Amino acid sequence: MNWDNIKLILKRELRDQARDRRTLFSVIGLPVLLYPLMGLMVLQVMQFRQTHPTKLRVIGLSELPGNPELFVAATKPSEEESGDNRYEFPAALLKDAGVSSRFEIEASEASVDAAVVEKTAKETLEAEKLDAIIYFPPGFKERMESFQDAQSGPSDGEEIPSPQLITNSSDERSKLADNRLRQILHSWREKLIQRNLEANKVPTEITDPFSFGTLDLSEKPLDQSSFLWAKIFPFIVVIWALTGAFYPAIDLCAGEKERGTLETLLSSPALRSEIVAGKLLAIMTFSIATSVLNLASMGFTASFVMGQVGSGEMASRLNFGPPPIWSLGWLFLALIPMAALFSALALAIATMARSSKEGQYYLLPLLMLNLPLVVLPVLPDTELTFGTSLIPVSGMSFLLKSLMEGDYTKAATYTLPVLGVTAFCIWVAIRWAIDQFNNESVLFRESERFSLQAWLRKVWRDRQDTPSAAGAFVMGIVLLALPHMVGKYIMPGTDAEGKLGAGSLIQYMLTNQIVLILLPVVIAAFIFTRSVKKTFLLRILDPRVFAAILMAPILAICLHPYAIYLRDIIQNTIPMSQDLQDQLQNMLGSTAELPVFEIFLLFAILPAICEEFACRGFILSGMRHIGHKWAAISIAAIFFGLLHGILQQSIPATIFGLVIGFVAVQSRSILPAILFHATHNSLVFAQGMITTETIQANPWLNTLVAVASDMPGDARYQPVLVFLCGIGAVVIVGILARMPAELSSEERRQAALNHQGVFRTAIGKRKDRTSS
Repeated sequence: MNWDNIKLILKRELRDQARDRRTLFSVIGLPVLLYPLMGLMVLQVMQFRQTHPTKLRVIGLSELPGNPELFVAATKPSEEESGDNRYEFPAALLKDAGVSSRFEIEASEASVDAAVVEKTAKETLEAEKLDAIIYFPPGFKERMESFQDAQSGPSDGEEIPSPQLITNSSDERSKLADNRLRQILHSWREKLIQRNLEANKVPTEITDPFSFGTLDLSEKPLDQSSFLWAKIFPFIVVIWALTGAFYPAIDLCAGEKERGTLETLLSSPALRSEIVAGKLLAIMTFSIATSVLNLASMGFTASFVMGQVGSGEMASRLNFGPPPIWSLGWLFLALIPMAALFSALALAIATMARSSKEGQYYLLPLLMLNLPLVVLPVLPDTELTFGTSLIPVSGMSFLLKSLMEGDYTKAATYTLPVLGVTAFCIWVAIRWAIDQFNNESVLFRESERFSLQAWLRKVWRDRQDTPSAAGAFVMGIVLLALPHMVGKYIMPGTDAEGKLGAGSLIQYMLTNQIVLILLPVVIAAFIFTRSVKKTFLLRILDPRVFAAILMAPILAICLHPYAIYLRDIIQNTIPMSQDLQDQLQNMLGSTAELPVFEIFLLFAILPAICEEFACRGFILSGMRHIGHKWAAISIAAIFFGLLHGILQQSIPATIFGLVIGFVAVQSRSILPAILFHATHNSLVFAQGMITTETIQANPWLNTLVAVASDMPGDARYQPVLVFLCGIGAVVIVGILARMPAELSSEERRQAALNHQGVFRTAIGKRKDRTSS
């Protein structure tokens, strides 16, 4: 790349954006004004906040025991109240219950039958706008007083009439009244029990012999403030880094198309990659500026505006003060990669828009897709682990949260995985943006009016031999969604203990593999492609395919010991939960009832055929149209991993999916991929059957196995064998790599563009050396 070109483009884009009032307002003006305005609105709204008294009716006041008092006559009845039947809770009782709310209590002395109260309670609540009713049944007073005399107390089995608290949980005020009254009634009940114990000369300590003390080691207010900001700041940083990249990306792509200046820029001597780099840096600048301004404005609001709420009482209770200064350093470090990632994604997506309005439609799904990743670190009981560190966006938020909470040991442990995943995502996003700028059919596609009939006719008319990249991507999403959408209707059910019988297990595997995976891709291939044979790589056997057919199972055998090591690493770093282990045990427990042949047929051969037709057939063939062989292999491998559903299985499946995709592309046939897959699955099940008892029955296994136990799956191979397998795998991969893969037209065009870029860069350097 020529950095002079990049700097020129960067200055041009920054200058253009600085002249755009809409961008300046959305990126700078809005965040600076937003939080102070929100704080002022909160202050204004709080003035209208009123605490409504809880309206309560008591039925059967005469049935209450005299001591302790639950209600006393109101001392200050309002003017509109008669005062004869108005009551209130004793102040000491409210203090013990920790309730400070106001109550409007009216009571009737006489009690009525419980059936009458239950029948008329709902109408009474609605008609008289009451929040709750407390009902004391006839005889309640006598029974309570009888407890003061142990000899006249109720006999065993005698039913004691109980009072009722009647509320409506669908009404917010009634639900709030329920919580308050439960606290008060609980406190009154405790006093009543204490009185009965004292009357019977029983020490009250029997019912409350001790209480747990608490010790809070938090160094208030610093720790609590850091904890609060550690939850808020990662969310704010990510959201505003993404939002700040939106409008500049739209204006630098769709805006330039509308102004007609994009053609001038593309006709300049700068390479497309240099144009992307200049635009990307400009978008990053505004993304970072937006986040910084938001953080500064939010800190200002928290320090000066929120502290005024309730004369500082609420702010003190929430500890919503200014964030720790040292935490801002971590924020800026995390902001740079987040801004780079979102800027590249926004730039790549914005290239498809023909207008600014269309660009907003395209970028909104990007925000929606990122929301679950941003919300995940905010949820309780989630923390930074090896598994969460591998989730894009979420991993960086988890790392930032750990740093702000002062857990530097954990942060240092997972820094490399987080940075590695983030760097990979940034690289993929930038490559996508460059490809979009290299594709003029994307940059200058014509405006078209959408019609479902015309679109379907176009899809049918313009079918290619293999599916399009978009079609392959949609099919991948469909395959992931089908088990969740229709699985519960067609999958066999479990028994009362949640287990699958042998027959149900066979039906489950056949339905899952054939109906939900194989059948959709076969139907789609017949409808949306012109050549089913090319889509599924069903080539006539030639010497190259024959060689790959021989090498693929051997490669799977050579990689098998390393698959076991990989499984151990994943299990140790991301252990499977006990609930998930129980579910798998219930599902696969009936395999012991099946013959070995059927086990290998169901779990090795069947998935190898169905999943390879879907992933290395339909999806990989379609993804070859994006112009990058390894990108297509990677996307197919990711879908292959996601199909396994469980994270501990998805990670190794994705890694081995890369190998299988490489075998399919180099051999130009799906058959070696199926053989590799089937061999791999067979070896996993075979290794799971090796125990000490198996070795005693088959002594020849000692030549292969170094360590084994009574637990299935604990067997480990001889180190010499593992070493030889490693050499064999390298040799076979080298041979496959030397096979010339059949490139798609898009891959050939991309190779030509890459060669053109290298050639122009070499010419530029030669000119520089000549001029100097």
